[in-house]
Amino acid sequence: ELDGNSFLSHAARNLPSTMLGWHYRSRSESLISFSNAAFYDSELLTVPERAVQDSGRAEIRPQAPEEGEKNAALLLERPVSFHHLEGARYESRRNPAEAAYIAHLVKGLLAAPERPSIGIVAFSEAQQTQIETALERLAAQDKEFGARLEEEYEREEDGQFSGLIVKNLENIQGDERDVILLSVCYGPGPDGRMLMNFGPINQSGGEKRLNVAFSRAKKHMAVVSSIPHTAITNVYNDGANALRNYLQYAAAMSSGDSRTAAAILKSLGTGRASQEVDQDLVVTAVAEALKSRGLEVEAYVGQSHFRCHLAVRKPGETSHGVAVFVDTEGHYDETDVLEREVLKPALLRAFGWTVCHVFTKDWQEDREGVLSRIERRLSGEAPEPGAEAEVDPPSSP
Repeated sequence: ELDGNSFLSHAARNLPSTMLGWHYRSRSESLISFSNAAFYDSELLTVPERAVQDSGRAEIRPQAPEEGEKNAALLLERPVSFHHLEGARYESRRNPAEAAYIAHLVKGLLAAPERPSIGIVAFSEAQQTQIETALERLAAQDKEFGARLEEEYEREEDGQFSGLIVKNLENIQGDERDVILLSVCYGPGPDGRMLMNFGPINQSGGEKRLNVAFSRAKKHMAVVSSIPHTAITNVYNDGANALRNYLQYAAAMSSGDSRTAAAILKSLGTGRASQEVDQDLVVTAVAEALKSRGLEVEAYVGQSHFRCHLAVRKPGETSHGVAVFVDTEGHYDETDVLEREVLKPALLRAFGWTVCHVFTKDWQEDREGVLSRIERRLSGEAPEPGAEAEVDPPSSP
């Protein structure tokens, strides 16, 4: 008979394990980077993100649940969004304000042209029920939303159920959706005092439950919280500390504060991705030459140990266009040639990148030719025959 709360905890102790090498679910690297650093020792390879972080994003601080409908647009603009419901109250393991706000977020999402699939995760069964009740109440008030909601509960794609799910930490394992709405629920009680009672999160293995919830989103994660990360003070508890760090990370990513987000990830990780990158002279020289031609260039883009040596874009564009790889010493340290030469470029292309390889020999002999080739690729021109082989991306990245 099992005497613990998690089958996964028993399996981890008693069964052999193999570490997965690649993460394919999340279409944005920032959706999985926290879990990679906090739980996988930064060993997962994740695909570098084309989108450029916008540090000018405003914080999302709704004053009423009804604002969730219009804030759905802000959610769809950001891979990770943090919705701070300051003043909401937690009582009897429920947070009615968060539940009502999430119902209005769902209403806005169902009216969006993208019509993403939606999953809602609560931290307790009681809050799950509260959210389901809030959805029912809003559907009763708005018949058009009610019809869309009913249709969403039955939604299928390619013969598979992909409709709206409302679950909790104990039963979300195995599910994934385009958008995940996470109700933190915990907050000050009616008397304004904040207790450090986080239910299953405080129990042994609580951080593993959080990891499951944090890694369900394919395109967007929306964290709905009544508290900032500073409200959590029992950092000696692994689960509570993981929640505190994640709330800080989500808030930073939501506002485009990539520097703070990167610092959080670095503080969590001990693997290769958390180590300083050795600057290569050719990478630096190519970057400076491209900048002198008026292009925007970032070096070593990526939040795992799969990084683009250079990410290049035209001035004013919000996404990188070309990923440049140089045959650095580290490039040849990668002994899996198939992964290095085929899989990585193919995955980048599957995620919208154009890939360009620069060899040190070519750079030394014909710098102008190398720079012109990168500029042509940035403008959408196909590579010259035989210059760079295009590889079809995997069928299910």
